Amino acid sequence: MTMRTWRLDDNEKSAWNRTYEFLRRRVNTRLVAFLERNTCAGDTLEAGSGTAYAASLIARHRGVRLSVCMDLDHDALVVARNRDPSLAAVVGDLRCMPFADDSFSLVYNSSTVEHLPKPENAVTEMARVCKTSGHVFVGVPYVAGPLFFQPIVAQTTFGKWLGTVFTRGRLENMLRVSGLTPVSHIRYFLRFFIGSLATKREKRIVSQ
Repeated sequence: MTMRTWRLDDNEKSAWNRTYEFLRRRVNTRLVAFLERNTCAGDTLEAGSGTAYAASLIARHRGVRLSVCMDLDHDALVVARNRDPSLAAVVGDLRCMPFADDSFSLVYNSSTVEHLPKPENAVTEMARVCKTSGHVFVGVPYVAGPLFFQPIVAQTTFGKWLGTVFTRGRLENMLRVSGLTPVSHIRYFLRFFIGSLATKREKRIVSQ
């Protein structure tokens, strides 16, 4: 069963879901502005996209040739396509994506890897499908923000819905061990989240 963190209950038109959708759009608007300032060109992938609001915004950037959204939850992608029929939507697992190596110039994700038991596996997969000298962005809940209490409630329903909280150091180390070099970071949504943008290093050729 897929955890649907992109909505609060099964009634998409409920007041809770409408408010949640409004907040998510505000968050994604700021994230896309950050990505556009730093890198936003070529072929892009929102990996673990949910309803893919960010992918819709990035598709409008003049430097973007292709904006792809991918999620394991088919229903989320249906919502995304109903909102924006121009989206290229793919059903896929963030931990084993159906794309070749070095496919995208920008691979990005916000508020997904914290729900995985081994988030580093997803980041390694994001690095795999990113082109050399391309960029990977990962955004996660921030331990030094308002979610500092999350470890206390981690085993509750609410705690599992929030996911794991990260320090900046843990986030950037996760990127480094995946062959990425952090170059910039952002704290967003009233410091609830922290994100790091990294470049993919060139592979070293070992002489025989």
